[in-house]
This record gives sequence, structure tokens and C-alpha cells, in this order.
Amino acid sequence: MDERPNIDRRRFLRLGSALGVSVLVAGCGGTNTADGPSNTDGTGGTDTTSGGSGANRGGTFIGATTEDAPTLDPRMNELAWANSFLHYVFDTLYMIQPDGSDVVPHVASKKPQKQNDSTYTIPIREGITFHDGSELTAEDVAYSMNWILDPKNKSPKRANIQFIDSVEASGTYETAFHLSHPFALFELTLAGMSAAVVPKKIAKKQGTKTFGQKPVGSGPFAFVEHKSSSHITLERNPDYFQTSPNLDKLKWRIIPKPQVQFVELTTGGVHQATIPKTLLKKAKQQQNIQTKRIAHFDYNGIIFNTLREPFDDLKVRKAMQYLVDYDAMLKATKGELGKRSYGFMPLEVNKAWEFPWKQWKKKYYPKKNHDKAKQLLEEAGYGDGFGKTLKISSLSSSKFKNMVVVLQNELDTIGINAEVQEVTTGQWLNQLDSGDFDATIYGWSGGQDPDGFFYYLFRDLRNDEGGLSDGVKGNASASFLYQSDSAPSQRLKDADKKIRNARRQPDKQERKKRYIDLAETWQSLYPHIPVFSEQTTQAWSNDVKNYEFTSFSSQSLSNKWSNAYIE
Repeated sequence: MDERPNIDRRRFLRLGSALGVSVLVAGCGGTNTADGPSNTDGTGGTDTTSGGSGANRGGTFIGATTEDAPTLDPRMNELAWANSFLHYVFDTLYMIQPDGSDVVPHVASKKPQKQNDSTYTIPIREGITFHDGSELTAEDVAYSMNWILDPKNKSPKRANIQFIDSVEASGTYETAFHLSHPFALFELTLAGMSAAVVPKKIAKKQGTKTFGQKPVGSGPFAFVEHKSSSHITLERNPDYFQTSPNLDKLKWRIIPKPQVQFVELTTGGVHQATIPKTLLKKAKQQQNIQTKRIAHFDYNGIIFNTLREPFDDLKVRKAMQYLVDYDAMLKATKGELGKRSYGFMPLEVNKAWEFPWKQWKKKYYPKKNHDKAKQLLEEAGYGDGFGKTLKISSLSSSKFKNMVVVLQNELDTIGINAEVQEVTTGQWLNQLDSGDFDATIYGWSGGQDPDGFFYYLFRDLRNDEGGLSDGVKGNASASFLYQSDSAPSQRLKDADKKIRNARRQPDKQERKKRYIDLAETWQSLYPHIPVFSEQTTQAWSNDVKNYEFTSFSSQSLSNKWSNAYIE
């Protein structure tokens, strides 16, 4: 049995639709895909003292996001952009270095100290205070973790830390983490907003709803106000335990349309915005901004339903790979703001882990060859077509809809009818639960560790504690292969076991071997047409100085490596 009762498909929606800088999980040295300025010393470092000089302190940084945040309580928030933003208000025990190469102590003063196979103590720094002036102690750390772990609180973050059985304050400045099992991503998880430290006294007194409206943390900036559908404002925490921020205030404006964000950026209304692909060329021509490409560490493709004909047949699924041109699908969806995915993982993860992705590309991602596709269909008994119109569903977003339209067009060229159905998010989620589709789109923001993809996309949900929820057919992202007769059952049993064991294996090389085996297994079953991993182009004003923005950094406007100010 495993530790997560249900796969959280909404994570796809929440994370995929937001700003989406993935700092949720990283397992090893990640890579930055920057096309703009970056550090060269491996630390992400710029002057940490005071924006280069004490004389440069000050200013209000104005950022932009497309959607509002229903709550600012890190224990209840599900939005990716808010996760990144909340790092300015709340601290975590550890922090990821800006270049993604390591996880370093933050509120913790040291790495976890192993006491036995299931218990680690983590000492915390003395003298850290919350924004109300009260001291952050081990009691606050234990309360924060145990609150999320308590099922009655219904925290969406619970699944992320369920490898923890309980946390106790073993001293005023020392916590004891009791783990339910070894977990390879222990430190990394404690660097994310799933493990934000909240003040026990205030959080208990305010209750979840009020705390989400008036959050109190210990981060470099303190909450000031949240005007719904308008903006969120923070102000400098002068007593921050690390270098006090140079900036006076942070203001995040809610501007739903990226085109409007761009206009605001170029005219001085905001200091930073996401650039849509249609405005990339224009952004590069602007003299008053700089741009940087950021990897989303996600995976997007088309999944088949193997509980239905004809995709219950391996040869049919393999034929679909020969039917399409992967590069053409990428161009039709994300264009230059996307990259091909291999092994169901972003290219950055493949490179960071030195996976044999070039071999996989040659072996499992064939060039478009309609003759070969038709040969496979004939061998599968579908030489005269499927005898029905395929039902392919998609959300309305062009990045998804365009890729299913490409498949529809290719099917049409070989005489197979397919209908593309545009569905709402709710309808799409229901289809994933019920299996009422022949093929559909799928996207997942899995982070920088292979576990973030294989555990969530391909484990057998029936082996989770509590089994399948009512109305859920199985794991749709695994194409329901665990329930299908079209794959060797023992091979899949072994795969599920390997997925669950890999996250408990502390040795990276052992984990790497298992993920290579898993990638081979799943790719050879052709459950998907893998299409792309997304990238974002972030742009910010030249007026922002001493700023280093990466895929990995948290508190990037003010952390131990950089400290921005407005000139």
C-alpha cells in the first residue's frame, strides 16, 4: 500500500494554467534553460550585500499574474504562481539554490540528522521572528507539518508530505521528523510551500479562512493587503533573519490577458510579465526590457484509452506514432516556447539525470511514415478502418486543441474518421474518471525529479491506500493499462512496484536504473503520443537591478544570492 489515496488530477489544471515556474520538486542538479543573462559561478550569485550598494535600496516591484489567488494560506493554496509568490511571505526549512544544483539549509541550520531508519532531527536557527514579532520555534514547524497531515483539515498539500508520519518539537530549536518510509525527496519537499512554516498561535486563532486572507509569515516581505481581482501588496520585513530586502514593497497585479501585461510592461505599469509566443518577436525588439526563457518541467501529450477498441491493441497505438510528425505537432502547439519530451519527462530532466533520451528518441519516436502506420493497422486487423468515428476530446486552449487537430488530420489522410470534441475542464475531468473517451489530451507539471512524472502518471491507483475512489475507472494517464488486457500483467505489476520503490531509494544511481527500466517499459507500450514540455518567456524592466530569475529560485527578488532594487 502506498501513501497517497488519490491522484490529484487538478494539479495539472492548477499548475498548468498558472505562471507555472516549477520549484515543487527537484531531485538532482537541474538545468536552467535561460536565454538571457545568467550567473557563471554556479551559485546563481550576484552581490548579496544590498543591491550592490546601500545607496540603491528602495522601490516597489510590480509583478503581474493572470489569475487571483483564492487563499494566501500556503497550506491550502493550489496555484503555481501563488506558490512562488508565497515564498516571499513564508519561509521553509530548506531552499533550492538558484541554479538547482543543491538544497541548502534556510530556517534549518543544518541538513537532517539521521537518528534511526525512520527519524531525523532538524535543528532550526535561533532568532527568526514572524511578522508580528513572535519567535519562530520548533513548535511552529511541528504544528505546520502536522496540520497539513491531519486529514480533517483537507489540505491539498497533504499528499506531498505523506511520507512524514508526524513531526514533534524535540527542543525549542529542534524538530524530530518521524517518517513512514524513506523518501528520496525529503529535503527537497521541505524546500517547497508544502512545508511552509506558519505561526502556530496566529494560525490557530485566526482559522483557515481568515489566515488565508491575512497571512502572517516570517519571510522577507510581510502581507499588507489583497484587493480581489486587482492586486496583492507586501512590504519589506526589516527584521528578516537574512539580508533585509532592498525593495520597499512588492505588488502583484492581477491582469488576465497576457497581451495587456505586455503593454503594461513596456509602458512602465509593471516590472515583470510573461510574454505570449505571439509577442516574442516584439519583446526582443524592446530596448527597455530583458527576457529569459524558463522551463516549466511539465509533460503534455495525447493519451489513449486502452479499455476501448481500437486502442486496446498495441499495434494500433504504435501505428499512431508513425502517423504523426512530432516536430510538426510541437510547432502547432507551443512553437519555440516548447521542447520535445522523451520518456514522458522534459528534456531538462533527461539531461540532468543523463538518461539515454537520444536512444529513446530513435527507438520510440519514429519519423512520420504513413505506409508503416497502415501496415501496423492492417496487422492489427484494422486495414479497413476502425468502423466508427473516434472520439478525441480536448480543452479549448490552443496548445491542447491544436495537437489533437493534427492527429485528426493525419487520421483523415488514411481514411479514418475522428471527431474532436471541445470540453470544459469539469467535463474533461469526468471523462478521465469514467474513461468516456477514445483519446484525449493530458498535461502534467511534475517538477525536476523523475518521480514527479512516473509516480503520478503511471502508478496503479488500485494499490493506493483505499484503492480507487467511487466512479474512477483507473489511472487515465496510464491509459488504463493496468485494467486492460493489452499489456502483460506481471510486467505492469513489476512496474508499479518499481515506481513506488524508486521514491524510497536514497541512492541516486539506483534510482536512475529504475527510472530507465520504467521509461523502457512504458514507452514500449505506447500509451501516449508525447508532444511537448512547455517553456515560458519572462521579461522584466531594465529598471530592476541586481535581479536573478531562474527556474529554481524562490524569493528571487530578495534571497541570499541576490537582492533586487528599482533604479
